[in-house]
Amino acid sequence: MLMQIDGTFIFVVISFLIFLLIIKAILFNPITKVIDERNSFYAKNSKMEAESKEKSRILLDEKEKALKSSRIEASNIIKKTTQEAKEQSALKIKQAKQEATMLLDKNKTQLDELSKNAKNEAKKEINLIVQSMVSRVLGEQVSIDLKDDKINQYLNI
Repeated sequence: MLMQIDGTFIFVVISFLIFLLIIKAILFNPITKVIDERNSFYAKNSKMEAESKEKSRILLDEKEKALKSSRIEASNIIKKTTQEAKEQSALKIKQAKQEATMLLDKNKTQLDELSKNAKNEAKKEINLIVQSMVSRVLGEQVSIDLKDDKINQYLNI
């Protein structure tokens, strides 16, 4: 049995073609539209994702640069402050040494003066003691003036 082409076959073919057109209009066109919208949405999101990643990378680079410059600046401030502190401490040490030297010189001068006064007083006392001893031994008032060389020799000066 060969296929016979009659009015039914043509009606079936035309009905099938009309069915395809209706299905295309009702089903395929909206599905194609949704797929195209989805693809454009994904393309748009992919582009936004790439832009966001680039912006993030740029921001991270800027952050790293800012951190690096902040570290360098902080290091420089620390070095500067340390140097200033060393200079100030050196200046204060120098001033303290000068004050100590001046005080030492002043005290040394005072001690030398006190020593001279004590020696002069000791010489006078020795002279008086010697005069008193000689006067008692001789039984009369005697005026004796010992020379400084002899007194210095006995005082080990």
